[in-house]
Amino acid sequence: MELALLVVKMSGTCLLIGLIGMVIQLFDSMIWQPQRLRAKLRKQGIQGPPPTFLLGNTLDIKKAQSQSSVLAQQHITHNNSSTVFPFFHQWIQQYGPTFLFSLGNIQILHITDADLVKEIITCTSMDLGNPTYQQKERGPLLGKGILTSNGALWAHQRKIIAPELYMDKVKGMTHLMAECSVMVVKGWKSKIDSHGGAADIKVDDCLRRFTRDVISRACFGSNYSKGEEIFFKIRALQEAMSKKVLSNGFPGMRYLPTKSNREIWRLEKEVRALILKTVYETKDETSKEDLLQMILKGAESSDLGPDATDNFIVDNCKNIYFAGYETTAITAAWTLFLLALNPDWQDKVRAEVVQICEGKIPDADMIRRMKTVSTTFIFLIYEAVTCPEINYV
Repeated sequence: MELALLVVKMSGTCLLIGLIGMVIQLFDSMIWQPQRLRAKLRKQGIQGPPPTFLLGNTLDIKKAQSQSSVLAQQHITHNNSSTVFPFFHQWIQQYGPTFLFSLGNIQILHITDADLVKEIITCTSMDLGNPTYQQKERGPLLGKGILTSNGALWAHQRKIIAPELYMDKVKGMTHLMAECSVMVVKGWKSKIDSHGGAADIKVDDCLRRFTRDVISRACFGSNYSKGEEIFFKIRALQEAMSKKVLSNGFPGMRYLPTKSNREIWRLEKEVRALILKTVYETKDETSKEDLLQMILKGAESSDLGPDATDNFIVDNCKNIYFAGYETTAITAAWTLFLLALNPDWQDKVRAEVVQICEGKIPDADMIRRMKTVSTTFIFLIYEAVTCPEINYV
């Protein structure tokens, strides 16, 4: 009886110690660690908006976005960054170009000083690189790919991937860009002709389709249609994760079986299955090496092991889509917007293209000789060659 009572007491004591340990760990991650970090940065003269308990500056961000949305409807401004990120604009004015803010318990150092950014990028320490919280909070979307990894893992991935993106190999993809440009411009020209010589075209979707097609063809070659299926899944996963971006920084939130988390988990599994199926099927079906096949070959030659190789392929496939899709489409749309505001530059672009290309589809050598346009906007070059009647207004 006494032995049984002793066991019960010991079990209760262990449970109590475990609970106390969990509480201490929670307090450390949510309160003490952020406070210690903020204190160290304050000693270096770095200030920032005071965080709310547990929420950080999430409420400040939502409030600033709400006010900015109302003002944007009343006043049109070319200062787009202050409209999209009004909280950054306010904090820069208040605390300077370098300041600290937080999302939950995640402390984020915001830097706009170019020299300081350059120093960080060229830092020899591999411990200072991509934010570690990205792997946790953006894991389903980016995994441990080259955009989120650090240290030895990042160096290993860069060693495999970087040679496939050297300039000579990128030049070899010019024909892919040209093929996709042809489809975009022909679609625009067809719509213009069907509307009697003038038509309003919303270019956003067209440019997203353009970058999507280029990436799909570069990654999957002749099986680019399968790549597009993967792309749509990744796009859906990105949208699902964007709905919960302000909940980042709250421990355990990503593990709870909420509706949004269940959708993210489902899409993550579907994306992984599609990528692996397509990559290995493509490997068996064709002898021509596309971008992912070359990455797969490099991963297999590194003796990563089956699971590590699969993770490497899946994570970096998602990284390639994420890095190259939206950013390029938005940059291209912004360029068209600037051309619409400055018709004289439209004339300069066309004059240069006509002079260098002489009516031919541009290749890497032609693009290299151009000064006004670049490879990012190869569809503009093709449009200038074949459809001089298209103007951006």
